Amino acid sequence: MRQTSIGFVSKSLTLEGVLTTPVDTVGPHHGLVVCHPHPVLGGNMDHPVITTICKIADMHGIATLRFNFRGVGSSEGLFSNGSSEKEDAKSALNVLRSWPNINSKKVAVAGYSFGASVLLDGVSHYKAARSLVLISPPVSAVERSRIRKDKRPKIFLSGQKDKLSPSIDLQRLLDDFPTSVHFREIPNADHTMRGHEVELAELVIDFVSSTMKT
Repeated sequence: MRQTSIGFVSKSLTLEGVLTTPVDTVGPHHGLVVCHPHPVLGGNMDHPVITTICKIADMHGIATLRFNFRGVGSSEGLFSNGSSEKEDAKSALNVLRSWPNINSKKVAVAGYSFGASVLLDGVSHYKAARSLVLISPPVSAVERSRIRKDKRPKIFLSGQKDKLSPSIDLQRLLDDFPTSVHFREIPNADHTMRGHEVELAELVIDFVSSTMKT
């Protein structure tokens, strides 16, 4: 896996990120932007869930961009707890789509916990994304999101023992969506997904890969 540390601009702020590109395939590569969980809970672009998704993506020939939201790590600005982070995710998507040897029409976005909330709150900002992956999203974020009207392929993943994003509550919401959505429950996993990172990442990448075939 080839990793490149990059800086990119989001509304005049410079954010730090890590871009990975496969070395065993020629390209142009499919792409995936991965958004990290809440920094108050230790979330950043080096969280095990985030890095494992990027590693599994590389094994399947998919390029990735993980990054720190504003005010996290060495990214400039102040963390805004979701009100402005949607601009950061949009900028990251644009950067990956314009990167050399990336198929700009086949790039997806994924978010874990807070990262999923950012994607849900700003779903209209990511119209260029081929598909969406929402991992352990806050139920309240799903309730207020316009994603129920979005027709793109999407998958929700939640741990069976997740008390912050209960899978049963999430399933109940998704059952009322006007269009079908994919849902996978990770057996015995809680909100941290500790010990289930590879299992989760493989589900994410299998789904993303399937949405890139058409």
